[in-house]
Amino acid sequence: MKINLILINSIIPSLISCAATSVNENLPNDFARVLPVAETSPVLSRGDSADDSVIWINKENVNNSLIIGTDKNAGIEVYRLDGMRVQTLTLGRLNNVDLRVLPDDPSWSAIAAASNRTTKTISLFAIGHDGNVNWLSDSEINTGLSDPYGLCMFASTIGIQIFVNDRDGRYQQWLISRSTVSSVEQKYPSFSSKLLREFTVSSGPEGCVVDDLEERLFVGLEEEGVRYVDTDYQEPAELVSIADIDGEILAADVEGLTLYIKDSAGYLVVSSQGNNSYAIYDRMPPFTYRGSFIVGPDLKAQIDGTQETDGISISSELRTREFPEGILVVQDGINTMPQERQNFKYVSWESISQAIDF
Repeated sequence: MKINLILINSIIPSLISCAATSVNENLPNDFARVLPVAETSPVLSRGDSADDSVIWINKENVNNSLIIGTDKNAGIEVYRLDGMRVQTLTLGRLNNVDLRVLPDDPSWSAIAAASNRTTKTISLFAIGHDGNVNWLSDSEINTGLSDPYGLCMFASTIGIQIFVNDRDGRYQQWLISRSTVSSVEQKYPSFSSKLLREFTVSSGPEGCVVDDLEERLFVGLEEEGVRYVDTDYQEPAELVSIADIDGEILAADVEGLTLYIKDSAGYLVVSSQGNNSYAIYDRMPPFTYRGSFIVGPDLKAQIDGTQETDGISISSELRTREFPEGILVVQDGINTMPQERQNFKYVSWESISQAIDF
C-alpha cells in the first residue's frame, strides 16, 4: 500500500533523470543493481493504478507469451513481451492476479483469478491456447470480504485452490471445480467454488504466493515481514516466520511475493516497498537470505528503474534470447522516463543471478 505517492506532475521535467538515479541512494552498499530489459505501455488509469501481474507461457512459441497485469482502478491489461498492450478487460478494481495451467485441456490453456474490490468477489478467467483472456461472468466467487486484496493460486492434489485476503487480516482458502454445465451458449467453461478454510493474520496482509510442490503458502504482512502457512486446509493455520521487517533488508511495506523455481531448488523474492528493493531468500528451509537488488534506470534505452513496487511475478519457464534464465515482472509505482502513468518493467533473471552471484 502506497502512503507517499509522489505527484509526478509536480516534478520539473529537467530533474527527472537526476531523480531516477538518486532515489535509491540511501540503500546499503551491498545491494546489487540490475537494469530493465523492456517496459509495458502505461496502464490506462491515472494515479496509483498498476498493481500485480502474472506470466502466461505460450507452449507453442515462448516468444508469444504474455503478461497479464491489473489496473486496480479498471480491470485487466494484457501485454506482449515487447511491452505492447494487446487486450483490455474493464471489470472493476482488480487488485491481485494469478493463474494455473489446465493440463491436457484441448480448448483452454489456463485458469486465472483476480481479487475484485468493486464486487467483493474473486473473478475467474479462462485463457485460450492463443493467450486470449476471457472473463467467466457466471463463475464469480462471492467472498463476503469487505475488501478483497491479496490473492494467489495453488494447484493441489484435489484441484485448483485460491487464497484471498482482506485488509482486516482475514484469509480465505477456496477450491474451484469445473462444472459439467458450461456457461452462456456453451462457449466458456464454468467453475463452482467451495470455501475450505478461513483464518486471520495479525496485521494487514498484502501479496502471497504458493509453492505447489512443497504445499507452502508464503504471505506478506505489510508492517511485520514474511511468513508461511501449510496449505493443508484440514489443519490450523500456524504462521511461521521467515523474515521480519528490519528497516534495512525489508522496509515497510512488504508487498509482492513471487517464486523462482528451478528443479528442486529456487528462490523467494519479496518486494520491499519502503526502500525500493527486492530481497531474495532460499525457497526451502531455513530460507537463507541471499541478497537484495534494485532495478535502476537504463539511461541508454531510456527506461527508468522501479520505485514503490506493489506486485512482482517470475517465470523460470519463459526463456528467450532476452530472458535466457527467465523473467521478472515488476510493477513501477513512479514511471519517469518519460513522465507517464504507472506500468510494469521486465527484468532478465540472468542479470539478477549474475549481480548477486548465486
